[in-house]
Amino acid sequence: MPDHHLFLHGDTLPEALAHVVQETPDTPTLFPQQHRELTARDLAVAAERHARGLIAAGVRPGDTVGVLGAAVHEVLPCVFGTVLAGASVSVLPPPDGPRTAERLARRLAAIATTARMRHLVTGGEENGAAAAIHALLPSLRVLPLPLSPPLDGGGDGPAGPGRRPLPAPRPDDTAVVQFTSGSTTRPRGVVLSHRAVLAGLRAILVSARYTREDTVVQWAPFHHDMGLFGCLAQLLNGGTSHVFDPRFLIRHPGELLRHFARCRGTVLTGPNFSYDLLIRAARPELVRELDLSSWRLAFNGAEPVSAATCDAFHRVLEPAGVGPAVMFPVYGLAEATLAVTFPEPGTRPRVVTVDREELGAGRVVLVPEDHQRAKPLVAVGTPVEGAATEIRDEYGLRLGSGLLGELHISGPMVTSGYLGESEPLLRNGWLPTGDLAFHLDGQYFIAGRRKELAVVHGRNYFPEDAESAARAVPGVHRGHCVAVPGTDPGGGEHISVIAETRLTGPPAGALAEALRESVVTALGMPHVRVHLVPPQWLTRTTSGKWQRLAAARRLRGEKGAA
Repeated sequence: MPDHHLFLHGDTLPEALAHVVQETPDTPTLFPQQHRELTARDLAVAAERHARGLIAAGVRPGDTVGVLGAAVHEVLPCVFGTVLAGASVSVLPPPDGPRTAERLARRLAAIATTARMRHLVTGGEENGAAAAIHALLPSLRVLPLPLSPPLDGGGDGPAGPGRRPLPAPRPDDTAVVQFTSGSTTRPRGVVLSHRAVLAGLRAILVSARYTREDTVVQWAPFHHDMGLFGCLAQLLNGGTSHVFDPRFLIRHPGELLRHFARCRGTVLTGPNFSYDLLIRAARPELVRELDLSSWRLAFNGAEPVSAATCDAFHRVLEPAGVGPAVMFPVYGLAEATLAVTFPEPGTRPRVVTVDREELGAGRVVLVPEDHQRAKPLVAVGTPVEGAATEIRDEYGLRLGSGLLGELHISGPMVTSGYLGESEPLLRNGWLPTGDLAFHLDGQYFIAGRRKELAVVHGRNYFPEDAESAARAVPGVHRGHCVAVPGTDPGGGEHISVIAETRLTGPPAGALAEALRESVVTALGMPHVRVHLVPPQWLTRTTSGKWQRLAAARRLRGEKGAA
């Protein structure tokens, strides 16, 4: 029988790891691409070696240490080694190729400055970005992996003779500085204490009913909260994970499904687009060879959850044994150590269809699926263990069921603030998330980001509605498009649709007209302008979200509205 007892113990990350080493020292975290595994005991040894190397390099308690370009099997020793040294760790996004190294270096140099970072640990996959960062910040000391402890540090293991004691972090010391994705603002460093991180991990484990018999398959990057905290939750609960490089899913989604079947995986995490990739890869001949009946939860979060994706996921993979309650739509954010709301495990995703126009006015009106202004939304559950949630209006007043407002959250897993920012983040213990949401029958639904809402002649429009209509038009490169608010020279308001395409000349003009017609029909209003741009013009955050407001700022200096 599965063990439903929560295994996570301790008040700091080192204490939690020590408990795992004591109870299940041989529990592995597997790295199939590298043909490596890291047991809890091996991790503790590697983490101490890394900690002593950091201290020898001048890292002091209270410092923030960046990690850049580490291979997936190197990240966990870096994380635990950093907190063992009394410092906090910030896993930074790697460049996706040499052409982006310089641009990324400028972004990361700004992060390093904000974090007052004096040390940057680098792996072999940093593609020259570390050197570019060092050129921008000469005071930043770059430490290549692996780090070696000083010769007088004692033996290789935690019990080596002559070993000086490591700093003992306290529960309220900063453990992780998690930089936000920056979809609507510049990336900001979320300060998370040991206490907050462990509260967040406990919330995940309890609310998703993890057991030590679960097998987690992960590809989400460690610089993203879903990747880092998802892996830590499973590890510190004494469970087994199979960790892939993030690029593996993009390049080989079918192989990820095969591995999930072979290892009898029970949990997979990822944003909505990752399940679209798996669905497209799941051709009938592949599905026939798979046994996915062990699959318990498919965490779907970090971006809007599509009702169509939830439906297709079950329909396509049902012949392989995937049940209707496997898809697990969730909501979270870095400021809450990942998890805020989860559904009840073992229940089918709940979808409601609301009137898009009424929702823009702040009211939730249910309509049939074939209604002209139908907008399907997927429930993301109820508050996780220890969290509290409220919907509030623009004046801070609490709203009841069926009314749209800003989601506020509270709980021990919530950050105390952003690094380097003196203005208090919490308001009487509550964090405004910036997300517009409502609840029905206790279930929460996320409608969109407050800052991305377009207001045209007094009515609110969600960018996702315009984008959904635009993506359906043939000629849009890979469906890449965003919708942003715009203003005419005379002060008139409109929605700008920015779509990537390879088309030029008359075909491009025809595409622009087709896009405008599709969006006008979907939104029921004529104030739409279309801008065609070449592929790769639009940018995403490090977690894959479209940077709509960055696109809007860039558009202001360019011409070509249709």
